[in-house]
Amino acid sequence: MATGFATTEKKKDTGYKTLFERVTAATKGEKKSLSWYRSAVKAEASRYSKNLEKYILDEKRDSGGLAKEQDINELRRYVVEGHLYMFEYKAKMRWLPYYDRNPLVYVIKSNKNEFWGANLHYLSPKKRLLATQKLVKGRIDIPKICFHKYIHDHVDGLYLILLWLNGILPFSCQQKIL
Repeated sequence: MATGFATTEKKKDTGYKTLFERVTAATKGEKKSLSWYRSAVKAEASRYSKNLEKYILDEKRDSGGLAKEQDINELRRYVVEGHLYMFEYKAKMRWLPYYDRNPLVYVIKSNKNEFWGANLHYLSPKKRLLATQKLVKGRIDIPKICFHKYIHDHVDGLYLILLWLNGILPFSCQQKIL
């Protein structure tokens, strides 16, 4: 059973709840299965895509206050090189024995139709944390097997950004990456 998106830091209540905060609240403190979390995140993300303008206004309202109280989890319609994203993906080659339907990808190169990046889900949780810490310091130390090409048309929905180019990775994101 997954334990959720909990964090040890307390954030000042701005009246706006992020996607992960709403999913965590929906658990009511109970442990839930990985499939429950996957469907809950997908349902919450679909609320954003139905009214993207309201989401943008809510994010702006949430951006007031101290910088350390800010979350950086934002949805995007496109990827930018040097950023870490989570998204839902449907592989072109469906005959593959397995593929990651919800990859966690550090984007290396991007163009109009596709992008290349390292899927950190192919690393063990400990190695994933070490790789993320190195990314924050500006170093890429990820095994070659983790690098893949992704086609924009096969991404279902929006991209959830978890790591910015300038290396800001709050504690709450470190919890989610594990």
